[in-house]
This record gives sequence, structure tokens and C-alpha cells, in this order.
Amino acid sequence: MDWRIKALAFRALEFPGGALAHYFLQRHVTRTWPRPAKSLDSLADRARGVLEDYARHVGGTPEDMIEIGAGRDLAVPLALRRLGVKRVMTIDIEKLARLDLVQHAADRLFAGQVRFGSWDELQRFGVRYLAPHRLTTADGMTDCSCSNEVLEHVPVDQLPDLLKALRATTRCLTVHSIDYSDHYARQDRGISRLNFLRFSDEEWRPFNSGKQYVNRLRHSDYLRLFREAGFAILEESSTAGIPLDGPIAKQFQKYELSDLFSIKGRIIAA
Repeated sequence: MDWRIKALAFRALEFPGGALAHYFLQRHVTRTWPRPAKSLDSLADRARGVLEDYARHVGGTPEDMIEIGAGRDLAVPLALRRLGVKRVMTIDIEKLARLDLVQHAADRLFAGQVRFGSWDELQRFGVRYLAPHRLTTADGMTDCSCSNEVLEHVPVDQLPDLLKALRATTRCLTVHSIDYSDHYARQDRGISRLNFLRFSDEEWRPFNSGKQYVNRLRHSDYLRLFREAGFAILEESSTAGIPLDGPIAKQFQKYELSDLFSIKGRIIAA
């Protein structure tokens, strides 16, 4: 699908009831839900990677964790529980999770050995789902916090407050994987994964709907914001993409090319 058409479709889903319509399309048209086993296994591997980072920098396994950006099936919190984390609080600004999708993920991750008949049962199992919710100091302290391809969806004016809240609630380590690419390129193979760098903020605004919002920050921006929030960067890395041919919007011309054309990043801080 042409990315401009998809952007218009996302705009149309911003009307009341759009969230339900979006899920219906994902479930019955694009069939992205429930996730296939391969995707669930990949998320389990990412959860394992976070715990390996914790073991390397802190030692042992965290007793409790906070995940930012719960999504629909809570696959990462479930995987963290399977790997030995006793309590996981998972937070989202919109209530997207569905118990049937959570059960589908649990069936894969726990080989059908756990059942959740209600959200209360899920919480007793050790996964607490809060949505709609924004992280604050009232949520208490946690050993480790994490997110998986979520921070790129946080508006620029809200990201500093989120990182400060993470700093205030994280005892030991915070671990984040970030996608710096143009998400429309996932479906439109005719555009670069950095296509959105062609556009100024004003030009990009019509395409940057709430359902597909990306802040377009680069790796160096995140490093600066983490430091400004009070974190010390322990590890950071980025993955280079194919350089964009043609003109680049003026606001992006200040970046080093290796930073500008990165498509993924990982930040570990304390």
C-alpha cells in the first residue's frame, strides 16, 4: 500500500471509535493479531536480552520491573515472568491490551500451562497492567525498567518528563530498544526506511497521525535526553541504514551522517 494512502487511513481512525475499528482491521484484514509464534519467540528473546544486560551490569535477576508501552498482548511482561522476574508492571497511555491476546501469548510462552480468566488473575500471576496511565513517582521504585520500540512514538514535548519519571522510579538499570526508521516503509517497499527525513515538521504533520506517530528524533537526541533526565549512559549503539538519496529537510542537516541514517538504537543507562 502506498504510504500516503495508509497515512490518510490512520487519520480516518482518529474519530471516536477509531481504536476499535483499528483493531478490527488488524485482526480481520491485515491479520497482524494475534501474533504468530515467530514474533512471540522474538519478543521473548528481547526480554531475555534485557535480563542479560541486567545481569552484566547489576548482577542476578531483578525482583520487579516496569515496562513502558504494554501493547495488545503483554508478550514482553509474560516473557519476563517466565524468565524469573517476580513482578512486572506494564504501562500504556491507551488501553489496548485484550485478555484473549494475552492468553494467546501465554499459551506460546508457557506451553499452555497458565490460564487467565480475568485481569485480576493476571495481576495475581505477577503482571500488573495499567492503562490508560502515565508513569509517576507514585508508581513506586523498580529494579529495572525497559521499553521495546516505544520511545519513538512519544511526542518530543512529553519525552523529557517520561525519562525523568523513569529516572525517579528505576533503582538500578533502564534498557531501551528504539526504532529510528520510517514506519510506513514496513508496508510500502517503494520508499526508503528513512523517507520521512525528506520532510520538515510542517510538511510531515499531515502524515504523522496519532495511530502512527513518530517523533523522528535521532540517536544523539536520545542520548542527550537521557543524560538531561539524570541517567548515566552505560552502553549505547545504533544500526546504520542505507543512506537516503536526494534532498534532506533542513532541520536534519545538522546531524552527522552516521547518526542521521541510523535505523535502530539501543540504550542502557543507570
